[in-house]
Amino acid sequence: MGTQIGKLLSKCRIEIGYSDLYGKRIGIDAYNMIYAFLAPIRYRQTGGGYLTDSEGNVTSHLSGLFYKLTNLLPHKIRPVFIFDGDPPKFKETEIKTRQEKKKEAALKREEALAKGDLESAMKYAAVTSKITPQIIDDAKRLVEYFGLPSIQAASEAEAQGAYMVQENKLDAMASQDYDSFLFGSPQVIRNLTVTRRRIATKEGSFELIPEKVNFNELLDELKFTNRDQLIMLGLLVGTDYNPKGIKGIGPKTGLRLVHKYKTPNSLFEYLNVNYSLKESFPYPPEILLDYFRSPDVDKEIRFTFHKPEISKITEFLVEERDFSKDRIENQLGRMISKRHKIKQKADQMALDKFF
Repeated sequence: MGTQIGKLLSKCRIEIGYSDLYGKRIGIDAYNMIYAFLAPIRYRQTGGGYLTDSEGNVTSHLSGLFYKLTNLLPHKIRPVFIFDGDPPKFKETEIKTRQEKKKEAALKREEALAKGDLESAMKYAAVTSKITPQIIDDAKRLVEYFGLPSIQAASEAEAQGAYMVQENKLDAMASQDYDSFLFGSPQVIRNLTVTRRRIATKEGSFELIPEKVNFNELLDELKFTNRDQLIMLGLLVGTDYNPKGIKGIGPKTGLRLVHKYKTPNSLFEYLNVNYSLKESFPYPPEILLDYFRSPDVDKEIRFTFHKPEISKITEFLVEERDFSKDRIENQLGRMISKRHKIKQKADQMALDKFF
């Protein structure tokens, strides 16, 4: 419900810089981040083919991960990569829908290539991205060499991360949407893992600046008193489990209905009378509400951070995946140099505060 609910919010979305995240443990939905790199990082001259090494191994996501991490780590931002487990059964419909969209996009890309329309082919290629076991294994290797943890969620990564923020094992979840709040995350960082710095809209283009959103401040802005009301709004406008929401109900109408029907039972009674819920929900909304309230999570997860192993990063990317040695070494050098400068500044600020 990222775009939908975002239209209702302004005050609770606080712009921040990397310095505001110094030392913070940030949960990353690994699959979402990998998809975010696979979609745009492609060969334009082939109409959207992946970047690959000489053996045909996909490297688009490794390029995205490498440059993102070398930009984050100097600020002592501490990403924790959370990989999805088995999806809940009521996500099956959405998964099938996504698979059909990928097939349709693949066919349109082939048609565009046959016409020599590389621009359209590139656009359709972004929709066809698929994550393979090889892509996951390579991503985990690179993350490990950077000294960062990869953990396995019991089911949904966002749910696992939200629980870990609640338990103070993480400081925030990084996400482009607001679904982490439906699972109860106290804090979300937006625009941290995006590949683009600017985005175009009908109103013009604007810069994507990291934002911090606090759960309680979000509730205050929406004039909600509890998480159930936020979940109800999500179900009205659309979540991963009912992506289209209820036809005819947008964010403003949804907000008005939640204010009027303050409890799930009263809202569901109204919806049952006035809407055909079978068209909007693959499973009854009561089941989805219960899942958001109490999702499947692993409560025993532990993790640690280590120093980046520069030699292993270089060996993996350069010798195994054919990256440019000069580019990799230069970027790693810049990361280390910038880290020293930022640490010196942070130490000086701490010393000034002491005196």
